[in-house]
Amino acid sequence: MSLPEQDPRAKTPPVAWSVALRGAVRGKAVAQTTTAALIVGSTLFMVNLYSQVREAPFTWALTARVALTFLVPWFNATMGIVIGLRKSDASPHRRPGPADRATLQESAPPSP
Repeated sequence: MSLPEQDPRAKTPPVAWSVALRGAVRGKAVAQTTTAALIVGSTLFMVNLYSQVREAPFTWALTARVALTFLVPWFNATMGIVIGLRKSDASPHRRPGPADRATLQESAPPSP
């Protein structure tokens, strides 16, 4: 007796927040979020804080502002990945490729 085929369009519940967060802070996702934070943070730093760092005394408040300039874009990028991983059809280990899309298109009913 064979198992019934599962409909690829069937809704499954979203992934738990903790599982999605673990997937977002490992491997390739960390490299992507760090790269985004460095690019965006550097741009924000140059626009908003560069003159203060050059001319003003380096205080703890300025240190905190510089740190937040890089941490906020990293957190934003990480949460974007977490929210994407929570979708029912997303996987933290594999992204759908062209072959997956072709399979889904072939199994879809014809449109009228």
